[in-house]
Amino acid sequence: MVQQISEVLVLEDGQTPPSGTTTPPRKPNWYDTFSYIANPDRFCRQNLEQFGPIFNTGVFGGTTIFLGDAKAIQMAFNGDLKYTEIALPSTTMDMFGEYSLFQRPDLHRQRKSALRPGLTGQALDGYLPYINDAIAQGIQSWTTPSRMALYPAVEPICFDVLVPLLLGVRLDDSDPTTFEGLPVSSKAELKALYKSFFDGFYGLSKWKSSLTAYGRGLKARAALIDFMRAVVKKRRIEGKAIDPTTDFLAMMLVSQQENPDGVFSDTLIENQCLLELWASHYNISGLVCSLMYQLGRHPQIVQKLREEQERVVDGQSNVSTFSSAHLKQMEFLEVAIKETLRTLPPSSTANRRLTKSVVLDGVLYEKGCVLIAEPRLAHIRSEHFQEPEVFAPERFLPERGEGKMYEFIPFGGGVHACLGAQMAMLVTKVFASHLLRRFDWTLTGEPQFVQFPLKKMKDNYQIDITRRGN
Repeated sequence: MVQQISEVLVLEDGQTPPSGTTTPPRKPNWYDTFSYIANPDRFCRQNLEQFGPIFNTGVFGGTTIFLGDAKAIQMAFNGDLKYTEIALPSTTMDMFGEYSLFQRPDLHRQRKSALRPGLTGQALDGYLPYINDAIAQGIQSWTTPSRMALYPAVEPICFDVLVPLLLGVRLDDSDPTTFEGLPVSSKAELKALYKSFFDGFYGLSKWKSSLTAYGRGLKARAALIDFMRAVVKKRRIEGKAIDPTTDFLAMMLVSQQENPDGVFSDTLIENQCLLELWASHYNISGLVCSLMYQLGRHPQIVQKLREEQERVVDGQSNVSTFSSAHLKQMEFLEVAIKETLRTLPPSSTANRRLTKSVVLDGVLYEKGCVLIAEPRLAHIRSEHFQEPEVFAPERFLPERGEGKMYEFIPFGGGVHACLGAQMAMLVTKVFASHLLRRFDWTLTGEPQFVQFPLKKMKDNYQIDITRRGN
């Protein structure tokens, strides 16, 4: 029998598709993986022009169908436990570990609901004073006037912001108690382990050797789990009441105390701290740099943002902290960040393998194929966005109303939508607010980007930066 879920026809094994059904165009090629990894933007644009927003590829082996159409993206996002399963590379799944949100689809909703309070709403409001202070202190050290390498200046500040909020460790090397009793002795050592862990997610070989990114990543992962185990133990033996509003780790520990038989086992807590840092650190660092680049290209937008900021803070010249109330009123800053995410999306989303064949709008998606929802396709379609090649933040304002669900997908969607999306937007908003208040900057040409696994500006790209008033 044919089961209908919304407009998606789910076919049972052996069921004949309706007459007139077609399949996505394009034949998968053996070199598709190399072409995509080398330049995902170019790969997507070229195939969109030739084949339209839905097409077959051989990316990552087998048949991988790229999706840039909103209804097809909705189908991919919402198929869990019905007709899809996670289809990430096995090396990536090993790095996630058995307690990630991906490994147990049957527990996904329960775990995500339990984790959400530490990354949204009131929790973020509680984190704001620290976020403001860490960013203000970080950019205070920038030498001006100077020509500054952008990404290497931004990324360490994001690390200093996120590690205390997600791992519950204050990164003060000058304080001898910071790493006391922990198997990591410095911020630099912790950061090096974390980088090896991140690099292992997309290792091409499962050879467990220090000669491979995968092998180094697994070793770093084990060391980081030992570190988190020691951090949790140290928290508990300090004997102080744990305030669940101070950081993500504290929220989980208090939830565990209140319900020892609930979601939060020690192993889940240790893993989730690392995974949330993995999901946010490089994404936010890349987003801040991309925003600065886009604002450097469009000085008229910088002027609008500064005018908005002056209205919000009521012309106060000595504002050093941007409150939740301030940030909520910065509507144009929010849409400028969204437009940056549209034009320079950091990665693809929703790698799903079809466990059943489905038909949508007369197109057959066959069992066993992998679906990738691609922002690089969806975000440049004129059907979704007017003049998509133009950087126009106002497209996201209510009067234009662009960026509808499943058309704008920088943080994925469906049950696997990014849990840290609100934190990413908040940190970027605070970072941008301090930058706009303190600095002017100009670009020094067009940057080159690392394209895969996450799009980020290369370390050698520089800007000319001066302190405002200098």
